[in-house]
Order: sequence, then C-alpha cells, then structure tokens
Amino acid sequence: MANNKEIIRDQYIRIKMSKEEKELWTKFAEDMGINPTKLARNILLMEAEAKLKNNLFYKPVLQAYRKYLEVTKQFDILEQMKEE
Repeated sequence: MANNKEIIRDQYIRIKMSKEEKELWTKFAEDMGINPTKLARNILLMEAEAKLKNNLFYKPVLQAYRKYLEVTKQFDILEQMKEE
C-alpha cells in the first residue's frame, strides 16, 4: 500500500536574482505550464537526489572499478579514465 502521508510545505528558500533573470525564469515556467516556484523546487530536489545517488552509489562503484583495474594491471584503461 502506498504511503499517503500529507506533505506539509511550510519552509522557504530565498533565491536572489536580477530582474532580467526573474523575468526569464517566469517566462520559462509559463512556457512549460508550471508555477515558477514549483519548477524551482522540482529542479533543486532533482539535483539533490542526483548528487546523493552519485555519492552513495556511483562513486564507490567507480572506486572499486579503479581498484580492480589496478589489481588486474589494466593501466591503459586507467589512463583513459583519468583523461576523461
């Protein structure tokens, strides 16, 4: 069964931007058919989630793969990874 707990959004984040930036953001949100505040929240949460996934999953996997390459003496692939 799904979690039907109501989300109470009563916290604020303030973002300083120029008048031009605000107009651009508002126009962008209108073009997408979404409230500018909701658009900002969604983007912030997506970025935070991506960063969390990177730190919790992808980073350790990449470190383990690098260690595997060192142990198996595949230095050419390690060099390629460093260049990228």
